[in-house]
Amino acid sequence: MKKQPHNSRAGISPLAAVKGIFGTVWRGLITLMMVGIITGCIVACVMTVYILKYIGADNDIDLNMVKMGYTSIIYAYNNQTGQFEELQLLYYGGENRIWVDYENINPDTINALVAVEDKRFWSHKGVDWRRTVGAFVGLFIPIEGTTSGGGSTITQQLVKNVTEDNDYRIERKVREIFRALKVSEKYTREDILEAYLNIVPLGNGTNGIQAAANLYFDKDAKDLSLAESAAIVGITQYPGRYDPLRNPDSNKTRQEYILGEMLVQGKIDQAQHDKAVAEELDWKGEKHFEALAATQSYFVDYVISEVIADLMAEKGYTYNHASDLVYKGGYRIYATVDMEIQAHLEDIYSSTDNFPELLNADYPQSASVITDPNGKILAMVGGIGEKEGARVLNRATQSKRHPGSSIKPLAAYALSFEYDRITWSSMIEDGPITLADGTRWPVNYYGSYDGLMTVDLAIQRSTNTIPAKLVDALGPQRVFDFLTKDLHFHSLVEREVVGSRVFSDITLSAMALGGMTHGVTPLEMAGGYQIYVNGGKFTEPYSYTEVLDSQGRTILENDTAQRQVLSKDTAVVVNRLLQRVVTGPRGTGVAANLGIMPTAGKTGSSSNDLDFWFIGITPYYVCQVWMGYDEQTYVDQYGNLRYNSIVSYSYPPSRLWKTIMLPLHEELEYKNFIDSEGVVSMSYCTISGDIAGPNCPSAAGWYKKSRIPNTCSGHVADNVEEPDSGSSGGSSGRGSGSSGTGPSIFDRLPQGD
Repeated sequence: MKKQPHNSRAGISPLAAVKGIFGTVWRGLITLMMVGIITGCIVACVMTVYILKYIGADNDIDLNMVKMGYTSIIYAYNNQTGQFEELQLLYYGGENRIWVDYENINPDTINALVAVEDKRFWSHKGVDWRRTVGAFVGLFIPIEGTTSGGGSTITQQLVKNVTEDNDYRIERKVREIFRALKVSEKYTREDILEAYLNIVPLGNGTNGIQAAANLYFDKDAKDLSLAESAAIVGITQYPGRYDPLRNPDSNKTRQEYILGEMLVQGKIDQAQHDKAVAEELDWKGEKHFEALAATQSYFVDYVISEVIADLMAEKGYTYNHASDLVYKGGYRIYATVDMEIQAHLEDIYSSTDNFPELLNADYPQSASVITDPNGKILAMVGGIGEKEGARVLNRATQSKRHPGSSIKPLAAYALSFEYDRITWSSMIEDGPITLADGTRWPVNYYGSYDGLMTVDLAIQRSTNTIPAKLVDALGPQRVFDFLTKDLHFHSLVEREVVGSRVFSDITLSAMALGGMTHGVTPLEMAGGYQIYVNGGKFTEPYSYTEVLDSQGRTILENDTAQRQVLSKDTAVVVNRLLQRVVTGPRGTGVAANLGIMPTAGKTGSSSNDLDFWFIGITPYYVCQVWMGYDEQTYVDQYGNLRYNSIVSYSYPPSRLWKTIMLPLHEELEYKNFIDSEGVVSMSYCTISGDIAGPNCPSAAGWYKKSRIPNTCSGHVADNVEEPDSGSSGGSSGRGSGSSGTGPSIFDRLPQGD
């Protein structure tokens, strides 16, 4: 019989069995440990992701967005230097920021910053762990060599400034570290330094090295010396303590410390160090404080408003977005202002002592605009006295007032000459029109109707009846279209409903005599009169030529092209007539005659003398002057409504115009207004208005060759009536004349559209 084995389980020995059991247990433990480790890693990863999201450390930092919030600059051309210069800085939130690219930053500035703020900047990955650990230990254990709060690298400081994350809790520091690591991976060291040096606060409301260089040394960042670079970099740690304008000694101490660090780190040699320490710095702080105290001009106000309006119109932006871009988009706006003329105009408008004397107890307000002959705005003032604040009421661009007779050359006479309906010597009856309701209208300011008179005399005397008849013949709609479409009078009303009333400026009163619904602005009037200086061309008045963004790309460009809206011949003839307003024997604007330069213009006053105007032109300039009260009526002590009329023994706007313009022409070369080959000077009969015959009393006139009157043949040598001295024809009792145009041009002219 065969003997059975001792262990019935496959013949395994006891030792082998024990080993098998332990092996199984060990594999189980290993498995559990691996599962635990894997689970722990998963949990840790999930927790890390959660924590990073919770504290916001996973948010990307876009350094391109750093370029928003930067100071826009308005530049003006300096006639003396032939260069554009800063006219106005447009700060956002009181902070001056001007972007500068890395290549335009002085290397001394970069070396000074790295030396004092982050000496291992070029080697670490956004976080200097040695400094970070030292700073962390220093929070709890005051061990020599550790720092408290000094562990932030330049990259971390940039993150803090960009995000404006100033929380003092530990999670903020963790968030900052992770963000810095991501920024360091995403951007080059040069990108980081460029961004940091453009955003870092450097005292006195200034952010960035370019703005600081401008402020403290009146230089560009690339032109700073080593000593100046160290002084500005020294401000970064504590802008208040190291403010060089208020604490120059503290700043000097900090500067020398930085120069010492640069020497130790081998960024400069001993000679450079000693020279920089010895350099006496010329701080320019007074310019900064003067700029803060100064109020921006009416011209700057208008530039800002025009750029905002154009951004809205051309880009479709909302007002708020367009305004944000102007104030913090780092724009470069090239203005048209002539700084010398602007200063001259502001000086005159600084006090009523420079204005003509009036009989009013309270002096009225005034506004003036000066342009070149092609619509470029050279100067603008919107009120008398000290300007209080930025973008306050600008009467030159915002106050709409009735222009009175100053509208006549643009409305009644322009198209009447253009369509050859009148000539210089056309005889027209100075008499009223009978309206549909039987009213005889209008009346003249001189209180009478003086019979037949020439167009020349009608313009000189600012007669009302004759332009009313001219507009009636042309049709108010045609005149309205010319003013709004060709001369861009945006203030005129085509149709406006207020309650149950309908208002419109397509009327005889509005188009002939300036009795509009709201009126027009001084700037619109100045713009209109340019056509009589440049030969009938129009460009809407503009205050800037172009706007560039912070990258130098053109954002806006003004259309400065001239459009021919009136024939050159017509413009030259009307110009000659406007010269008669200031040189003729009956001219209402004689007080404006410069004497040293050809001068033309037109007076205008609204009903009850509420508004006084003079728009004058020379071969060099167009200048408009308006005078009036902001409140045109008031209630007296008895409850009666009264008018705030201007009271004077003379016509003050013409005299004020001469006060403004005479100094501007004293050193200019004499030149005449432009002429036209299509215009000729001829003598006309002062009785008939036709071209003078051999026996006619005569005076000189100017005529378009396309519209020369017939020659007068109604006089013989023994029956000649001599004209008054200097007369341009026409007077009460003169009669209708014996031939030629006869009693009225309207007997042979079409009557409107």
